Amino acid sequence: MGEEIQYQKTQSIQLVGNGIVDTPGEYLERKQFYNALTVTAVEADIILLLISATDDQNVFSPGMNTMFGGKPVIGVVTKTDLCGDRERIRQAEELLCLAGAKEVFETGLNDPDGLEKLKKRIERG
Repeated sequence: MGEEIQYQKTQSIQLVGNGIVDTPGEYLERKQFYNALTVTAVEADIILLLISATDDQNVFSPGMNTMFGGKPVIGVVTKTDLCGDRERIRQAEELLCLAGAKEVFETGLNDPDGLEKLKKRIERG
């Protein structure tokens, strides 16, 4: 979005701006919070599932996209610029596809091309 990054560790849903809703990772890690994800997704046009290329943890269930009422689900592999292992990035992409992402984008803060591709896709709706 071209804005300065301000990280906030929070256990609540954040309205970031420009219609972006950020949900805590804990909502994926604990199934009792799935209802909050489902309710929040009602107002969304697109659902983004993010996974870090540097993280070994997988929080996405196979077919998770079905809980979002048919909304387009896009996968995003983050921190690809910090991950020197192409196989890890491929595995992250595979996990996102198993979760139901129909498209997957690779991004990193030092990868303006990947971020620009994702931004254009989001703008398309």
